[in-house]
Amino acid sequence: MSVLVIGAADGLGHLVVRALRERDVPVAVLAGDLAGSPAGPGVRVVPGDLADPDSVRAGARGCESVFLASACRIECHNTAADAAADAGARLVKLSPWPAAVREDSPAPGARHHWISDRHLARRGLPYTILSPNYPMQELVRHYAPDVRRRGVLVDPAGGRGVGLVDESDVAEMAARVLTEPGHEGRTYAPTGPAAPSFGELAALLAELTGAQVAAEEPTGPELARWLAREHRPWEAELGALFGQFRAGAGQSVTDDVRRVTGHEPRPVADFLKANLHHFLPDSGG
Repeated sequence: MSVLVIGAADGLGHLVVRALRERDVPVAVLAGDLAGSPAGPGVRVVPGDLADPDSVRAGARGCESVFLASACRIECHNTAADAAADAGARLVKLSPWPAAVREDSPAPGARHHWISDRHLARRGLPYTILSPNYPMQELVRHYAPDVRRRGVLVDPAGGRGVGLVDESDVAEMAARVLTEPGHEGRTYAPTGPAAPSFGELAALLAELTGAQVAAEEPTGPELARWLAREHRPWEAELGALFGQFRAGAGQSVTDDVRRVTGHEPRPVADFLKANLHHFLPDSGG
């Protein structure tokens, strides 16, 4: 068993490579930037990217599974699907939160995923889709600066709960789905064990840090400025996603992590405790 990982340069891709290597699975990594690629025993770097179909086919050659964690362009998704089909491999595809992936989605990237999912079905290859809810790691990447500087946790969900999920749980799910039978044709929507509101997260951070932390729902222009500052170039996509969260669509909680991995998903309180230094006043992250 060997796996081609496309999109290993981001945080989740690195975690998937690590989870596969912990299972002693040989990994090929498609990398345009060789310097930023995972390396080590059992990891083979394949120069190329999704814009070069020949490099994708070369990377997939001899692999039983392909993990796709990058790109919103339909052509890139389809290139990975075609390479997996030609190699006789299964494809595990990372997709946005499932409620966003539909033909009339307000998020262009989510519409692209909907179209490319139809292409997967037409190609007839075995595939599985992982559609995690909002990652806990985003709290560190994009929310911690305002907590440190102003004691404010920006609340783009308008007081609604969100089923935050740890990317490590998603990576373990990916490693299992890539290497174990029985997942073909399924779409998994991993979440954490609960769907806290940002107000509840602010109260938890205040308790853990001993500092005042309040949830603050930005107005339309303020939200646009925050998205442009913290989420460029994906502010349009995230703005559409948060609009659905404000309608309550992010509150669902699934047992997909437990069903696939055999253990309960990580609670957000445990994640915040382990990453508390990012939120401490004047810590600099």
